[in-house]
Amino acid sequence: MSVRDEYAPGAILEYITDFISHLSFRRTKEEIIESILKTSVKITQADYASLLLLKDNEEKIAIDYYRKSDRLATHKSSARLNTGISGKAIKDKEIVVIADTRKVSNLNPTIYKKRRRAIVAVPIFLEEEVEGILYINYSTSNIPEDFEEHSRIWMRLLSALAASAISNARLYHKLDNALKELKISFDMSRSLISAFDLNELIDRIVEEITQSFGYENIGLFIIDEGNEYITLRYAAKAVQEYIGIRLMIGEEGIVGRVAASGEPYYAPDVSKDPYYQEGGSRVRSEFSIPLKIKDKMIGVLDIEGFRLNDFPKDTRDLLISIGAQIAMAFEKARLYEETKRLSREDPLTGVLNRRRLEEEITREMARSERSKNKFAILFCDLDNFKEFNDQYGHFRGDEMLISYAMSMKEMLREGDIFGRYGGDEFLLLLYDTGVTPAKKVAKRLLKKVRKNKNLPGLTLSIGVSIFPDNGRELTSLINSADQACYKAKKQGGDEFIIALPADDSS
Repeated sequence: MSVRDEYAPGAILEYITDFISHLSFRRTKEEIIESILKTSVKITQADYASLLLLKDNEEKIAIDYYRKSDRLATHKSSARLNTGISGKAIKDKEIVVIADTRKVSNLNPTIYKKRRRAIVAVPIFLEEEVEGILYINYSTSNIPEDFEEHSRIWMRLLSALAASAISNARLYHKLDNALKELKISFDMSRSLISAFDLNELIDRIVEEITQSFGYENIGLFIIDEGNEYITLRYAAKAVQEYIGIRLMIGEEGIVGRVAASGEPYYAPDVSKDPYYQEGGSRVRSEFSIPLKIKDKMIGVLDIEGFRLNDFPKDTRDLLISIGAQIAMAFEKARLYEETKRLSREDPLTGVLNRRRLEEEITREMARSERSKNKFAILFCDLDNFKEFNDQYGHFRGDEMLISYAMSMKEMLREGDIFGRYGGDEFLLLLYDTGVTPAKKVAKRLLKKVRKNKNLPGLTLSIGVSIFPDNGRELTSLINSADQACYKAKKQGGDEFIIALPADDSS
């Protein structure tokens, strides 16, 4: 694997996935810390990483991992937890990036003494409580230019996972002599941490609650975007018929009340409760738990019991704790989905990115080879886009690229592939397509751009290559289309050129 591939989104996603899968085998805090440090160095291309835990660490001992020597070490930290980058990371609970320490004069003297070129402080926090700070250090290498765009979101995800893992390790240490309720809490946490797909996550939540407490009527309500209604999105099998029901926040039912107040609510006898809305005939009591990320309400976990006062205080306290874990798991799943999207989509236009385009073309080459079919690649480049950017600015230029991408997508057949190759260059893959239909599509695209009122004064140059006429390898197909596009642009643009067939020896 090349250095470039080693830090590509797909590779980083694999590092994160490996980290998660290994958590179940790492029971001690030390093992988890080692995994956190090694994964963070892989993701960020750093020279070394350090983790300073803030709990049960009066001596402020930090653990280090050095990439080059592949070794762990410890040192007594001199981090200023009330000021500087450490204080800011703790206070704001946000990643702090110092891309060039030479340009900042008031940093901790130790940073200059150790000759760090760049440093990143990542707060590891669980809800509002900071567990520690992960320091990403660059001494002999520079911080990647795209750190802000790509590495930051990966580190947020790793931070969330690390916080859960460290917290779980602490819980696991106490389980030997803990009460049954603590063991249930840990089992739920361990189950949730490995679930990323939302449907899988909900199934695990329902299964854990049912097995641990015996409740059957379990529903997960999610607050709608307008914050006026809350909707039942997920439910246990016994109450799935109610999925889709909407309640007005603050006006309807116990769930609506909890969504408005942000506080748990217990009805030991629903027949006497003023907020209860009748559901199943067997229901005798109900307990609703708010799901929050920081102070933001995202939903309500609602559980119904078939006996009066079916939720003892210890059970309610534990379910409240589980509710916090569920909210965190939802946020983790959302971050995971976001990282997956970033690994396949161009962040500006929302179409496929270069890496995913090349994967799709490679896949289509194998399919077409088997079926003996052809397909076309259209290399599309906007004419005079640089001049447009210079005249109107990059913000307006970005708007043009988004509008252009959306208009192109509207013309595609189902199954055709379209994405951004770089800058104002886009690729279109037309499956089961030879020269003649490719020409027709190219003409339509030229006309579409020429007459698009949202693209004033812009035209398009297109180069077309055909598989296998222009080669049977990815690079030869794309290069042929690129060169043909260049010729079209040199001839004044607003036209397409078909690449000449490759020699038999190519």
